[in-house]
Amino acid sequence: MEDNKTIFNYIGQVFTTFGITILIFVAMAAIIGEEAEGYGTLFDLGKRGLSLATILELFAVSIIITIFRDLLFTDKWIKSMSIFARNTVFYVSVSLMIALFVVIFKWFPVEDFKAWLGFFISFSICSAIGVIVSRLKEKAEDRKMNKALEKYNNR
Repeated sequence: MEDNKTIFNYIGQVFTTFGITILIFVAMAAIIGEEAEGYGTLFDLGKRGLSLATILELFAVSIIITIFRDLLFTDKWIKSMSIFARNTVFYVSVSLMIALFVVIFKWFPVEDFKAWLGFFISFSICSAIGVIVSRLKEKAEDRKMNKALEKYNNR
């Protein structure tokens, strides 16, 4: 099934990741926007929204996450690595990439321990939710395939 992927599959994955990311950051801006305004570039507009620069940076993050996901979670690249190892490498890779974006784009002050702690806590929570949703989707697809196989075998 994975052999049938086209550029449109990847574009869909990028925009799915981007849409979820934007929703998370819009919610964060609504909640902490006023306190974070002027603190770093991430919430420059406070509760008024996200700047065009921030939106484009988050789009770049979404593209890179999709590339990491394709490299780590398709068998065409890595066949021998366990799913736990793939998830670990994915989490570490995305964490490092986002940390690089924090430094390059000055999303928040690099020396602020509380900001880094908040980042890692929120990123870990979002990652855990992502893993749970992916696992639920996988189980639903497995059930669907098993039902189809059962139907086929009962012919």
